[in-house]
Amino acid sequence: MDALLSVIERFKLTTKLVVGFSVGLLVAITIGVNALSGLSSLEAGMDKMYENDLLGISAIKDANINLIYMGRALRQMLIAQDDATRDASLATIRRAREKLIVELTDARKRMYRPEVIARYDLFQDDLGKALEVTEQAVGLIQREKMNSSAAAQFITSKEFASVIAKADGGLLELTDIKEKAAGASLEMARSHAEETKRLALTLLGGGILVAGLAGIVIGLSIRRPNDRLRASVEELAAGKVDASIPHADYPNEIGVMARAIGVLQDIYRQANEQHWVKSQVSELGSVLQQADDFRSLTQGAISKMAPAIGAGHGAFYVADADGNLDLLASYGYRERKHLANSFRIGEGLVGQCAMEKVSIMLTAPKDYIRINSGLGEGPPACVIVLPVIHGGRLLGVLEMASFQQFGEREKAVLDALLPTMASTMEILDRNLKTRELLASTQEQAERMEKQAAQLEEQTVEMEAQQAELLETENWFRNIIETAPDGMLVADAAGQILLTNPELERIFGYASGELIGGSIEQLVPERVRDGHEGLRHIFMAEGRRRLMDGCPALRGLHRDGGEIAVAITLSPLPPRGTRGKCVSVSVRKIDN
Repeated sequence: MDALLSVIERFKLTTKLVVGFSVGLLVAITIGVNALSGLSSLEAGMDKMYENDLLGISAIKDANINLIYMGRALRQMLIAQDDATRDASLATIRRAREKLIVELTDARKRMYRPEVIARYDLFQDDLGKALEVTEQAVGLIQREKMNSSAAAQFITSKEFASVIAKADGGLLELTDIKEKAAGASLEMARSHAEETKRLALTLLGGGILVAGLAGIVIGLSIRRPNDRLRASVEELAAGKVDASIPHADYPNEIGVMARAIGVLQDIYRQANEQHWVKSQVSELGSVLQQADDFRSLTQGAISKMAPAIGAGHGAFYVADADGNLDLLASYGYRERKHLANSFRIGEGLVGQCAMEKVSIMLTAPKDYIRINSGLGEGPPACVIVLPVIHGGRLLGVLEMASFQQFGEREKAVLDALLPTMASTMEILDRNLKTRELLASTQEQAERMEKQAAQLEEQTVEMEAQQAELLETENWFRNIIETAPDGMLVADAAGQILLTNPELERIFGYASGELIGGSIEQLVPERVRDGHEGLRHIFMAEGRRRLMDGCPALRGLHRDGGEIAVAITLSPLPPRGTRGKCVSVSVRKIDN
């Protein structure tokens, strides 16, 4: 039954309904066909009984009547007083005889039972004798006419009566046999009808039972998978995200629902794992926030991470200023003489992980450290080494070992915890440096208090020097502004820092319009591309250069026209925050 239900459960709902309807239709057709067959058989039996028995009986009775008519006509012929009456009686005898023969012939055609046929054959002899004595009596009457004593004596004789009675008895016996046969046929028809009725009722009951069983089977094939899916959904709602979803391989509507529930289960499992990962990260973050140095931070981190991922061994190596990785915190670790507590970059798995800055995982490593407890020890099944990186800078290396393989969930926890760990280490490093800086600042503050008095004296002296420098600068500025030639000062990048009125007049610019612009804007466009390279060469050489009397030397006027100029370049030394500069003296040459 279970195997049948398992097969039917894989059918589509439409197929199940079609099968159920087909079963009911087949039952109805079977009952109908049986009823029609029974009715047809009954009808055929009744037709046969009517054609052979009832009509046969009717023919025999008609023959018997005609035999009686012959005897009656014979007696009338015997007592007739005239020829007309005698002839009429003779005609009646002849007609009755003919009808008798016809009716018996028809009755013979309708006889099919052996006993009836055998009795009919015996009756033929009796009938022949009866007809013979009748003809003999008719002959005597016709010869004697009005004096019919011999005929009367013959007709009333025992022999004549015996022959006629025997023929009449044969007809009656045939009638009785046919009537009994008809009764048997009727009884058989009734029995067949009852049997047909019982069979119809049996088929009806069986059909109802089959249809009911088919309905129950189809109902169970629909209800059982739905119940299983509902149970799976209830388990999923209860938080059992690893429970298997049944019927996902079914090629019907149940399979579609099961696969949809499977997708929902995957989403819920991922959400559950993400929630678990976030909770672990949150708990680790609260632990890390309480640490005030690297040792307590790394020890708290590894003590929290190892139980979360099911690790039995853990070690945390911190990178120092020289690039070495030193063991700073551990979990379930026991020092051994042949094991190092410090690694260089590229040395061992720890150093290799630090050099490549990628995770390394080994499965069932041989000759590795053994995880031990008070009850025993054993080799790990999986070892994973992960770099702790923040902003591209290696902060440390985490090594974990477990008796079981690290799954995707454990890897997700590590991937989420390591960035938090790295950020916290970076923040702690900055805090420690800030503390050192504060301590250094306090020391400097004491020294600065001592230097404050010296600075006050130096400030008065510097103010006097600045006033003198300002006066000197104004004196030089007045010289530049009143110079007969155009003059400008530009820095190494070609930015114009200072111009005098004569230079602005030569190139057609307003006062101060060139300040902050590029010196290349005064160079014609046809030679502008190479001017920047020449400027760099001059700044690199740092020698005074005179470009006078060269007819090809042109400057670019503000209106776009070119003007002939003579130029003198003089390097200026750096001063204060200002780097190298160049002083340019420009004189316009008239054509």
